[in-house]
Amino acid sequence: MEGPWTRAGALAGLASLVVGAVALVVGLLAWRLPQQPASGTKINLTISPSAYDVDASRWRAYGPFYEAGGDLHARHGVSHAHAYGNPVGRFVYKVELGEFEAEQVELKARLSADAEGYSDPEGRYSDVTVVVNGAPLPVRRVVPDDGHGAHYTWQFDAGMLRPGENTIEFAVAEDARFPHGLAIYGSAVAPGQADEHITLRGK
Repeated sequence: MEGPWTRAGALAGLASLVVGAVALVVGLLAWRLPQQPASGTKINLTISPSAYDVDASRWRAYGPFYEAGGDLHARHGVSHAHAYGNPVGRFVYKVELGEFEAEQVELKARLSADAEGYSDPEGRYSDVTVVVNGAPLPVRRVVPDDGHGAHYTWQFDAGMLRPGENTIEFAVAEDARFPHGLAIYGSAVAPGQADEHITLRGK
């Protein structure tokens, strides 16, 4: 004979089966749907050319220096203050990054050679390598020292960067074909010019 307790048990069991089936369907749907990546911070970093690590940066025979005197434009026709060294060596910049989301990174800077005088009569170029956390990027042959420079960009895989401290180096190697120093342009000193920075942009 069926009593009230037996009916209550059957109803409870049925309810449990329904809840379990719903949970199973929801789980299967969640598994089949594409997973959305967690949103992260885009890389959008501006570095002052004057902020190189003094202890890690080295040049032979002179440098590193940052020249920002007010007479650069009036007396020499230079458009921007600049970090410079000659003939071979490197500027090392240490940058901190948080968690980020990017596939490619673009690095951009305004550069020229530093051939011991911005009006160097021989028009010497300089072969510059950017090194990201110890990994070199392709060499760029930058314009002769002219007091104005030009913009240069490097594209690289975002996996070369990491959350935490990173190093970005601008180097002229000992075995470079054109080893004529480097100037990295910063604050504007000529009328109508905008300040320049080293920039990192994630894509």
